[in-house]
Amino acid sequence: MAKDVTIQDVANQVGVSKTTVSRYLNGRFGNMSFETRQQIKTVIEELNYRPNRQAQSLKTKKSHLLGLMVADIENSYSGYWIKAMQETLADTDYQLMIMTSNNSEEQELDNIRKLLDQNIDGMMLQPVTMDAENYRFLYESNLPVVLIDRTIKANYWPTIQSNNFQMTKQLGLEIVDKGYERLVHVSEPIQDVSPRLERYDAMKLIAHEYQLELITLEAVSDRNIVEEYVDQFDAANKRTAFFGANGTMLTQIIKALRKRQLSYPEDCGICGYDDMTIGEVLMPTLTAISQRPELIGKRSTEVLLEMIKGNETNENIDIPSTLHRRESL
Repeated sequence: MAKDVTIQDVANQVGVSKTTVSRYLNGRFGNMSFETRQQIKTVIEELNYRPNRQAQSLKTKKSHLLGLMVADIENSYSGYWIKAMQETLADTDYQLMIMTSNNSEEQELDNIRKLLDQNIDGMMLQPVTMDAENYRFLYESNLPVVLIDRTIKANYWPTIQSNNFQMTKQLGLEIVDKGYERLVHVSEPIQDVSPRLERYDAMKLIAHEYQLELITLEAVSDRNIVEEYVDQFDAANKRTAFFGANGTMLTQIIKALRKRQLSYPEDCGICGYDDMTIGEVLMPTLTAISQRPELIGKRSTEVLLEMIKGNETNENIDIPSTLHRRESL
């Protein structure tokens, strides 16, 4: 039976101490020369050495595990920043443990506790609610945490998200410039989910400042409220622009209009958030805001790793989005 390769075997073959190899494995290069680092890397690969993470965890009291709590893992938007997180961690000793809350506060609480039981070194959290009381126990645990995509009503941790309010307001001004008189804001339930609230507040501000009629439609599970509205929509009444607050809502608007054989921008205008490349291939092309989920994932991971090193921060970072002006308004 083949003998397991040990850290001492690697050290002997390179001609350095076991401590030097250990420092290399933990990313503490200090005054270690580039040549030594390359030699250690080569020998590790040649011997197919795999560190004993359990033993390391007992010695260093670090698991090298990071938790990620996603509100809805089926949302393709989440997949982009998950991929970026894994790429950011590729050259580190950290591994990502991914769990989803399915937008349930109860499931989120249960899964956070499961992650804590795994002795994770830090967590990236897409919170289900803005209620800070739901997360007080996590804050009091002193675990490094970064909020991703959503905020809560407490300055517990740094937040990495899109510049939702600013970009939605910019799109609202585009609607005004195109001469629309009515704005139909279509969203998933707005209350207590920060990006939805920020986007709604921006459109509400624009509607108030420029005297637009504002219709708010909040999607519910047992009714297609968008289809119901479009069924009785009178295109000749007022020039109307539909705004989908995310990709799912944007899709519902397009489906409802096509079912009624209404055209955009002839019968009404359409625009929205979360342009995941479909906007430029639809006919007519779609005016939409595209986020940068890959950069959100990368920055969230980088900030969390800095916090684990002891570099505390409560800085909130807005990742700029882009407004694509196309043919649908």
